Amino acid sequence: MKIWWQSSTPIHRLHDYRSTLAEHLNSVKRPETEIDINGVDDGSMDLHYNAVVAVNSYGPGGVLNKIIQAADQGYDAVAIGCFLDPAMQEAREVVPIPVLGLGEASMLMACMYGHRFSGVAFHNKQAQYYDRKAFEYGLTARHIPFGNLGIDFNQVQTAFTSPETMTGTFISESRRLAAQGAEVILAACATVNAIIRREKIHEVDGALVMDCNAVLIKLTEAMAELSQSAGLRASQRLLYQRPDRRSLGEWMKIYGFRSSAQLRP
Repeated sequence: MKIWWQSSTPIHRLHDYRSTLAEHLNSVKRPETEIDINGVDDGSMDLHYNAVVAVNSYGPGGVLNKIIQAADQGYDAVAIGCFLDPAMQEAREVVPIPVLGLGEASMLMACMYGHRFSGVAFHNKQAQYYDRKAFEYGLTARHIPFGNLGIDFNQVQTAFTSPETMTGTFISESRRLAAQGAEVILAACATVNAIIRREKIHEVDGALVMDCNAVLIKLTEAMAELSQSAGLRASQRLLYQRPDRRSLGEWMKIYGFRSSAQLRP
């Protein structure tokens, strides 16, 4: 099984993150699963701005373009390693393989481990975005508004070498959310999750701190298997109705999408 892990960042520039993530994913995957970690070809790290997320998602060499490349290169499924679920619904419309997003997968799985969930974003703008996603996914009754670490994505990177401040804030926010009734806490960013898992923070005041990255890769393996063994595919009725291959090829030319991944050192 070949899984394409797609970051919303130029992860080739984030060596601490990439190595920590790869080590963790390889520790939980099936022995026969091959995971290729990819990022966008280029892009800003100001991921708390919706405009940056949009450009990183939909521009040439961005998330949607990369997922199309994954399908063309024969991958069995795609895991979008970003809690914002960038281009997830659009990708399901244009590729035949399973596409899972970190946010949706984590929120749905959290409902199986506790009655109500919340999470900790790295920035308050992102926390607001995740609250809207919980509403979009129909989980308002199970959701407590997300907390945040009060930092930007560049500041998150410093926690790979000096994690104490970030993890302390994460625990404090988790305690506040648990006091409001959250039974499951989500580290609402693949990067934050990588650090929280490395620091072995599994629960706070009795609330489960769910390993979102592990959940995403294991669900992606399962969905790939269901696709192969049981023929399960995204419904073609309305939301994920798929264009024909000719139309997709025309779009690729019109929008300047790349047909193959750029080589990275």
